[in-house]
Amino acid sequence: MQFTIVGAGALGTILGAHLIRAGHAVRMLVRGQRAAHVAAHGLAIRGLAEFETPCTAVTVPDAALDVGVLVFAVKTYHMAAALESTRELNPQVVFSLANGVMKNEQLAQSFGHDKVLGCMANFSGELEADGTALFTRNVMLYLGGREPWATDIVKAVAAAGINAQASARIETVEWSKFVGWVAMFALAVIARSTTSRYLDNPHLAQIGAAVVRESAAIADARGIELVDQSPLPVKSLAALPFGEAVTLMRKVGGEFAVSAPNHRMSALQDLEAGRELEVHETLGFAVREAGRLGVDAPTLALCYEIGAGLNALRTQG
Repeated sequence: MQFTIVGAGALGTILGAHLIRAGHAVRMLVRGQRAAHVAAHGLAIRGLAEFETPCTAVTVPDAALDVGVLVFAVKTYHMAAALESTRELNPQVVFSLANGVMKNEQLAQSFGHDKVLGCMANFSGELEADGTALFTRNVMLYLGGREPWATDIVKAVAAAGINAQASARIETVEWSKFVGWVAMFALAVIARSTTSRYLDNPHLAQIGAAVVRESAAIADARGIELVDQSPLPVKSLAALPFGEAVTLMRKVGGEFAVSAPNHRMSALQDLEAGRELEVHETLGFAVREAGRLGVDAPTLALCYEIGAGLNALRTQG
């Protein structure tokens, strides 16, 4: 298959490298210093897999060549610019690995609803100082929507070494991750620790459980069913008595300590590196939806203000 991947951060690098190694045609659309590095050195992975591969790195898309599968692997706050740079392209299908649930509507506005695949990326990594992607978690990449494209892409990704699955209920899958992700985002930037530590902390687990329950109420108001899936069993967390939900959060923390003891949320990586946080498009989106739908979400709103404040400190004199 032919793929164009916009962005060569951790996830874009991990996906691109695996697809190239499996024999697929991959063009990495990259900007700035990262573009020069990728062009000169290719893509390098370590952690769950360890290999290097040369790749085709371009800084300008080509409407004649980028006509297969278009994948956005950029932060939520870079989506507008990335979409503008690719507006002349006419791919067969398009999806985004980004966090949150705003992305699909953004993609549909640029490429049309019929070309957009829903996506929930539950694999993780960190881009290290030398340009290597540390591959830390390989749970599942879910895709859903236009067939047979979704199933064919899933088969290609899975055969390349990244766990993948097609889903006929992709909106449920996406929102089930989002509801848990906003809680983990908030806890990561507050605690500034590995995921296992803050989930297992009795005080922070209470905040996390509250955020999950408020975010789940937003999904319910939108008519979206949630399910229990990695990283957090959000359906159970929303339904259990609060004390039992906190206990369940701590249990998940214990599981992370065994399966991914060094896992750090991308939000924490960004905070420690002084980069912009994906706060307005994720927690901010949830707060705006709560207001629009009349859902009471005080803990979520407070966490958003904390995240927004931390983000603003980057540029505050």
